[in-house]
Amino acid sequence: MRTNCDITVYNKYIVSSVEKYQRTVVADVAFEARKAANVLATGGNIAANSARVFIPFARGANYLKPKAWQVLTTKTGKWTLQEGDYIVKGAVTDEIHALIPAHGTDPIIPAVPAFTITNLKTLYDDVLQVMSVDTMDMGSLHLQHWNVGLK
Repeated sequence: MRTNCDITVYNKYIVSSVEKYQRTVVADVAFEARKAANVLATGGNIAANSARVFIPFARGANYLKPKAWQVLTTKTGKWTLQEGDYIVKGAVTDEIHALIPAHGTDPIIPAVPAFTITNLKTLYDDVLQVMSVDTMDMGSLHLQHWNVGLK
């Protein structure tokens, strides 16, 4: 498989009814994007952008299946592929987080505004949600990969 880029996976999980994301950069994957629009009868357009990412099993260091990953209390250093996660083309360092309040009355440590998926979509061109994950585990290790459908 010929690879063409790195990706950043944002795995979604819930803690005390709060949505959180774990970020992992996966190197050397094959990313194929399709930019499209559906034309409505009323004259408008709806974006129909999609992509496929092919991740060789050899890039799956620290990968866990979704259920095993979800039950981890400490997710740092581990990652998964599941519907509802987000993938960004390229190695991204931005962390998704809620508002971080100021430290007491100390003006030196101000509040840090939240950084959300919406902010991610504003900063980067290829931010897509995982819609499907197919495990292609037949054949030699060089052929085995995850085929991830994005929209």
